[in-house]
Amino acid sequence: MIKTFVNILVLITIILIAYFMVVNKKSIDQPDWENPAVLSINREEPKAHFYHYESEDLALSGNPEKSHYYQSLNGQWKFHYALNPESRPLDFMKREFDVTQWDDIDVPGSWEMQGWSVPIYLDEEYPFPPEPPSVPHDYNRVGSYRRNFLLSGDWLTRDIFIQFDGVRSAFYLWINGQFVGYSQDSKTPAEFDITDFVVTGENTVSVQVYRFSDGSYLEGQDTWRISGIERDVFIRAQPKVRVSDYAVIAGLDSAYQNGQFELLIDLFNNTSDTVDVLIRGKLTRLDNPQLSVLTFDREIKCSKSDTIYYNSVIKDVDRWSAETPNLYRLMITILDADRKIIQSFTQQVGFKKVEIADGNLLVNGKAVMFRGVNRHEWDPVRGRSITEELMIKDIQLMKEYNINAVRTSHYPNQVRWYELCNEYGLYVIDEANIEAHGMQFHPQKYGYIADDPEWKAAWLDRGRSMVERDKNQPCIIMWSMGNEAGDGNNFKVLYKWIKDKDPSRPVVYEPAKDRDHTDVVFPMYSTIESISKYAENDPSRPLILCEYAHAMGNSVGNLQDYWDTFEKYSTLQGGFIWDWVDQVILKTDSSGRDYWAYGGDFGKEFTVNDSNFCANGLVAADRTPNPHFFEVKKVYQPVKFEAENIARGQVKITNRYDFINLDHLDFTWFIAEDGKTVESGKLEKLDLHPRQSTVLSFNLSGVVPRPGAEYFLTIQARTNRNLPLIQKKHIVAWEQFKLPISRSTVTQDPNDLPVIHLSETDSTVSVIGEKFQVSFTKGTGYLSEYIFNNRQIIKSDLIPHFWRAPLDNDLGNQMHIRTARWKNVGKELTVQYFQRSLANNVAKIKVITEHKITGSRITMTYRIYGNGLIDIQQQLKTGNKKLPEIPRFGMKMTLPKDFNRLTWYGRGPHESYWDRKTSTSVKVFSGSVWDQTYPYVRPQETGNKTDIRWMALDNGTIGLLAIGQPTFDGSVHQYPYSDLDYVPAGRHHGKLDLQPKNQVDWLIDYRQTGVGGDNSWGARPHLKYTLAGNSISYEYHFYLRPFVKDDDLMTLSKLKIK
Repeated sequence: MIKTFVNILVLITIILIAYFMVVNKKSIDQPDWENPAVLSINREEPKAHFYHYESEDLALSGNPEKSHYYQSLNGQWKFHYALNPESRPLDFMKREFDVTQWDDIDVPGSWEMQGWSVPIYLDEEYPFPPEPPSVPHDYNRVGSYRRNFLLSGDWLTRDIFIQFDGVRSAFYLWINGQFVGYSQDSKTPAEFDITDFVVTGENTVSVQVYRFSDGSYLEGQDTWRISGIERDVFIRAQPKVRVSDYAVIAGLDSAYQNGQFELLIDLFNNTSDTVDVLIRGKLTRLDNPQLSVLTFDREIKCSKSDTIYYNSVIKDVDRWSAETPNLYRLMITILDADRKIIQSFTQQVGFKKVEIADGNLLVNGKAVMFRGVNRHEWDPVRGRSITEELMIKDIQLMKEYNINAVRTSHYPNQVRWYELCNEYGLYVIDEANIEAHGMQFHPQKYGYIADDPEWKAAWLDRGRSMVERDKNQPCIIMWSMGNEAGDGNNFKVLYKWIKDKDPSRPVVYEPAKDRDHTDVVFPMYSTIESISKYAENDPSRPLILCEYAHAMGNSVGNLQDYWDTFEKYSTLQGGFIWDWVDQVILKTDSSGRDYWAYGGDFGKEFTVNDSNFCANGLVAADRTPNPHFFEVKKVYQPVKFEAENIARGQVKITNRYDFINLDHLDFTWFIAEDGKTVESGKLEKLDLHPRQSTVLSFNLSGVVPRPGAEYFLTIQARTNRNLPLIQKKHIVAWEQFKLPISRSTVTQDPNDLPVIHLSETDSTVSVIGEKFQVSFTKGTGYLSEYIFNNRQIIKSDLIPHFWRAPLDNDLGNQMHIRTARWKNVGKELTVQYFQRSLANNVAKIKVITEHKITGSRITMTYRIYGNGLIDIQQQLKTGNKKLPEIPRFGMKMTLPKDFNRLTWYGRGPHESYWDRKTSTSVKVFSGSVWDQTYPYVRPQETGNKTDIRWMALDNGTIGLLAIGQPTFDGSVHQYPYSDLDYVPAGRHHGKLDLQPKNQVDWLIDYRQTGVGGDNSWGARPHLKYTLAGNSISYEYHFYLRPFVKDDDLMTLSKLKIK
């Protein structure tokens, strides 16, 4: 018995020894880039971003390249591309290794954007099967970089560091053939001490970058999966005694009046002696550097390391906000015992206070509204390696279009972005580089690694690197712990670390929902109903939508409805639209034509792609505003105009700014009669304080109405001086009100018009007049011929048309499948009844048709008069079948291609839709037919105009005028409308596949279903913007009449027939 027991113990011992040997071997064999315990090797601790200068004048320049002890390594490097780690060069870091035959690559820049490998666009999935921490070995591309740099001898008296601001996804570093270190996390700096590796004269730096690593599991953002050295690389020589880190806390007292300035400075002495140093600090206004707000000196004997604390109160401080980006400049200078400068640097300082109280997020005591947008760093040529010029362009557009806040989705941005946001005024939510969206395809739960202790260090490393780097940036008002990585204990640990490190800012995370480790409820794509329900339950925390209004393709419907809801409930504080820019790549086809390429356009390498889901921008990749951006500007405008009593000319004006009055704006007004100004004026300056309103009265007594004319009052608020990035006379806000002023128009007796008569054949019925002839086909009941002045105006029949080319949102909710039975209605009708008559000089054609597929009846009634005018009425009565919604209810016809000049009186100038027309005004507009098409990345419905009084097409000699009774929606296209249609599995591009053709398609609609945009993967347009299809009746009415070039279209449009 005892012997058996001993044998069992021996066996267990052997098994355990074998197990631990296997585990230990696995750990030893596991490469760094597949080991979540190895986040870096020899990398410096994260710290605040700042450049070191050898004089105060250089520090004031803010240009590190002016420093003798700074050297940029941006530019061309030698480059080798390997398909996998096994085929990477092993000895390339040796100085004797010959790389002269290698290719050149630009740094910063991703290698896929420069011709190596294939850029992969994915939304949620990883580009490999998720088995953390493993990544593919057979197709893990490796880029090897090498270049030389020169160092002068005086550099070697200092400590020398190399810094990589962003490398994706993991890399090894060698200097002069000697291994220096390793790092991952592609969005925060990797700094290495290379003092012991460099020599005077020529040096060699070698870098080997792995496309995938275990870090890739935390970099699964909805963007292009591209690789390489994406941000700046530089070396710098720092003094042996120096500031190694510092923290500026610039808060406000409880009255938000006085500044509370605190400064923590970490000194480091890399000598063997204790050193006497003087720390000199000076705070000045950025716009008045000669005027010191505070100064201080602090002498210290620095041994190895010391921390210095300083605080002060600044009376009546100028506060920082997005509306008042008042900045101070802090200069810190370190001097030796002889009072020679050792080191000097500057930091932007903005005094503000961010807190949560009474269910609101307060900035400087005010519950601000976040008119926000999510922004990926993206350039259509350079990828994620964007320039300062492009950053400024982005900020300029945001300011012009009334955006006040940005979420750095979904990673820390380049440091220069925050400095520019400090300067020009944008609130920033800084987001950690943590997204594990692809883990939802793993057999275990979505938040598997978010709850795995093995990954806790990676969570802390990424969160800490962001906070330490960016802690001194005034524009940052909240920290975000990441995006779509599930939820678990690792986020709770990170939340606690951030709150302990920086209690001055809230911390948010969307999947935390309303749990304790998010200070703000931060949902994405919540409906108006759900956020209203939240607000009505007296919450203690504000709700801010981290993502909403998914701007994919032709989108951003019902944005005004969201903002009406935000303004109704104080605890709802706005949100961040998804997203800023179409993440597409500039590509050229074989004919030399440029176009926007999306996922899959570069061929399949080793994974699937998510097609054009990357094109969700308010602006195109070249920063051209997409049409829905105009809607954002209007809805986000900081001045609100409301009709108080418009019959008496009373308009309520509200200042929706949080901190400034309206003295930077001039208010002008004008009254238009059928689009032409008849009265105008300028308001006295409105010294209206934030959130205050006033009622203005406009004298309408001078307006004498003409028969049939419409009158609109328009008020505009324009800048009265040049502002940073915004020109004088820029329109900030506006509104248009229809005035209740009218006078009946004169009616025309048909008997007073030239005589008409009927002509009939076996297949057609024609109405012939003095200068025209119109014909109807008996077999279809359609208007098939319209001759005027001996010219055929229409090329194809005027037919019922209930289809729209699917939007990206439509594809996402499968409307194109659900509503397919409405697609070919015009071709599928059968005539049940055809009646013709002529009485009192009016020809009448009435046609009743049936659509068997839907069980619907469509009645078309035409009345033709002696001046060539056709009065058209179309009625739809759907059957009792359970029917889907109707994409549009209208008619379509084709005109010759030379009818390419468009004029309309209705909403414009840009396209508008049932749920997206707040940004359009009613006026007379004109342009070419071709210019009405917007080339969305993927072709889809485009160019619609709403609330049209009349619309005309002409060829310079004759034309055709459509007149609403009272209004209609419409669009024109210099190609078959079907060219916009969705082709399953097709690769269509707006800039390639839409070309002018030998025709003009004209759609004249009652209306079409709204574009929607709550999301693009299932959400439908709101019911109130939907044409229901089940057991319902629709009817609309319009005129068609021909004209010649000298006719006054407005006058023609006023004609009414008895």
